[in-house]
Amino acid sequence: MFELHTTEIARVLQAVIAPAFLLAGIGTFVNVMSQRLSRVVDLAREYDATEPSGTPTHYEATRISLSDRVHDRLAERARLMNLAIALSTAAAVTLCSLIALLFVDALINIDLSPIIVVAFLLAMGSLIGALGTFLREVFLATKTLRKAYLRAGRQSLRNAA
Repeated sequence: MFELHTTEIARVLQAVIAPAFLLAGIGTFVNVMSQRLSRVVDLAREYDATEPSGTPTHYEATRISLSDRVHDRLAERARLMNLAIALSTAAAVTLCSLIALLFVDALINIDLSPIIVVAFLLAMGSLIGALGTFLREVFLATKTLRKAYLRAGRQSLRNAA
C-alpha cells in the first residue's frame, strides 16, 4: 500500500514542480494586488480627510461632489482588488490541495485522477477570474486617469504624435 520506489517518488516530484512554480507566481501576483489595494485605501482616506466642516461654499460643494465621485471609483477599485485577491487565494489553496492529491495518489492504490483534473480546472478557473478582475481594475484606474487628463485640456495620449 505505501510502497514507493525512488523512480515513483521522482515521477511524483516532477508532477508537483509545475503547480509549485505556479504557486510562486500567484504569491507574487497577490503581493502586487495587495500593494495596489493598499494605495487605493490610502487615497480613499486622503479624500475622506479633506472634507470641510461647516456649510460649504459653492466651490467647496463642487469639490466635494467631485471628491465623492473619485471616492466611489476608489471604492469600486478596492472591491475589484479584494475579489481578485480572493480568487487568487482560492487558486493557491486549490493548487496546494492538488499537490497533496498527487502525493496521496502515489501512496495509495485508488485512482484520484478525476479529482486531480477537477482540482486543476478549479485552480485555473479561479486564476483566470483573478486575472480578469485585475485587468478590470487596471482599466478602471486608467480610465479615471484618462478622464482627468482630458479635463485638464490636454490632448489625448493616443492622438498625440
